[in-house]
Amino acid sequence: MLRSLLLLVLPWLAPCALAAELSGKIHSPTGALPAEIEVLADRADKLPTIAGTVDNGRYRITLPDTGLYRLRLVAKEWEAAPKYIPDPTKPGALDFLLYPARVPEPALAQELIRMGELDQEKRTNMPAAPDKAFWKQLEVEDRVREARLGRIIEEKGWPLISQVGPKAANSAWLVAQHGTPAFLKRCLVLMRAAADKNEMDLGNLALSIDRVLTNDGKKQLYGSQFRRAEDGRMVAFPIEDMAQLDERRATMGLGPFEEYRKAMEN
Repeated sequence: MLRSLLLLVLPWLAPCALAAELSGKIHSPTGALPAEIEVLADRADKLPTIAGTVDNGRYRITLPDTGLYRLRLVAKEWEAAPKYIPDPTKPGALDFLLYPARVPEPALAQELIRMGELDQEKRTNMPAAPDKAFWKQLEVEDRVREARLGRIIEEKGWPLISQVGPKAANSAWLVAQHGTPAFLKRCLVLMRAAADKNEMDLGNLALSIDRVLTNDGKKQLYGSQFRRAEDGRMVAFPIEDMAQLDERRATMGLGPFEEYRKAMEN
């Protein structure tokens, strides 16, 4: 009889999946936030969306400690870029930048978005073994976009998220990142200033910092820059203080280096 009771009870005593609480601040360059904000996590396994809480400019959400999640903020007429969480126990920096969806300069935003699309179009459709003609044409097109972004910066300054929206701001970053070393170095000063005002994606900023450092022959800080070795493998450029690398990456919203390295090698 005791054995039968144990068989009935023990399944309810099986250990549950551990949970990880994620939290962070919600920033806006406008100095104000909408009255109603939701924080939601979509699961890669298509199970129901998980909801968290938002209070006084800070959100909290509890996730099972395994699985891939897309963390997002929802607010009427506002938007924020989602964050992808491959491991809830190592979330990195999870502060959100929230912006009004209606941008002050829609025409400029559309132009920048198109520039970003053109930047990625040739790179995503790159042949398996690109020849010199391909690289030459790509360089020509990159320089045209660089020149246009340079004129935009002269007229209006670095494109801020509150000015053109996150997608267009990301496009400006792409053009600068694929620009000449001298142009990127000039833009990096403006990017840092924008980041100080919550107007720049920190992950993008980290990649630009690393590229400028590697262009100058110095060790990178965040381990984002790779090159192809003679044997065909992708290997990282030298990295400063490997022991603290993941901690530095986390402050910029980047995941663990080992996961990034594996993705670069595939």
